[in-house]
Amino acid sequence: MRAFYALPERQASKGLADCRMLLRKLPEELFAGRRTFAHDLFGNEEVEGYLEQLEQAIERQLDELGDGGLLEVFAWTRRLGHRLGLASWAGTESASPPRLEALIADLDRLDGADAFVRPSDMAGVRAAGKRVERAALGRIAVVLGEVLSERRRAGRQAADFLETIAERWATAAEPERTQGIAGDVVLLHLASMSNLFAAIGWTLVHLLQRPAALARVVAGDDAFLHCAAQESIRLAQRSIMLRAALTTVQVDDGTRTYRVEPDVVLATMLPLTNTSAAPGLERYDPERWIGRRLRDEAALPAKELVATFGHGRHACPAQRFSLSAIVRTVRRLVDTYELEARFTTVRPYADQIGGVARAAEPCPVAYRRR
Repeated sequence: MRAFYALPERQASKGLADCRMLLRKLPEELFAGRRTFAHDLFGNEEVEGYLEQLEQAIERQLDELGDGGLLEVFAWTRRLGHRLGLASWAGTESASPPRLEALIADLDRLDGADAFVRPSDMAGVRAAGKRVERAALGRIAVVLGEVLSERRRAGRQAADFLETIAERWATAAEPERTQGIAGDVVLLHLASMSNLFAAIGWTLVHLLQRPAALARVVAGDDAFLHCAAQESIRLAQRSIMLRAALTTVQVDDGTRTYRVEPDVVLATMLPLTNTSAAPGLERYDPERWIGRRLRDEAALPAKELVATFGHGRHACPAQRFSLSAIVRTVRRLVDTYELEARFTTVRPYADQIGGVARAAEPCPVAYRRR
């Protein structure tokens, strides 16, 4: 694992391997000529802005719930993720009715995570020429074009990330400009939100299955909640980190050295090593974390055998934001409502080969305002 992570990107590319995987679902033009990238999103100043948007998104989600009823955990967190992402880089106009519902539907049609959540469905997507996905991308471009046009007609220019993206396309002629803005927004949204909603969902599910752990969170223990989020991501991790060999490389697995030729794809098996690299890892235990690190990391044969957000240069740039988002969301939900699981066991979707697990069945939860 150390050798795998140490391979230079120019010799074995994670970016190319991920792109090839996503292209099984997403239109090729979505990856061409991008001017805004995920690493542009998560500086300290930007994260503070997203957290403000998160608070507003949570408030709207709670308003929708009312005083009591039944929610499905992963549907609720998925809607929250869409709302947060759209408000953060598509303008508050996009995260509110009447545009919200149509944009959520089209972003779900464009969900690149399907390439690794439901890989067996991708042959049908290719056979259809990705018509559904291209139509969704076109409709999103129309909506974002309307948002920006309305701002110009009203003589205002919001100080938000949508305007930053639009400025990067200022020299392009129409329709390339609006299509380019939409492509940037969509790819940022898919890259940033596709696993966050699932991570929030599993954090809630695992707490609801363990009354003593939930009681600690209800009592206000946010340090424990932070650790619980890390633990849920570890257990729900289904990632097979991919590296596409660009040149002939040597990979030492600790027992022997392999000669790997170009176009061979290397992969980790985090769904296995995350729960088997040391005794006890198969069990849920938030106390095994200190901040973002495993308490007993030094006891692992290699620290890379257990991962939540990756390691080194390939670590997720949104780690701090994601953990903050999970903690704030769960905190607001348990402070506002008494929650009761109406499910017993939860199974991950069996065919998934990447990302944070999706649940195979609904996870209904009864809620009542405190």
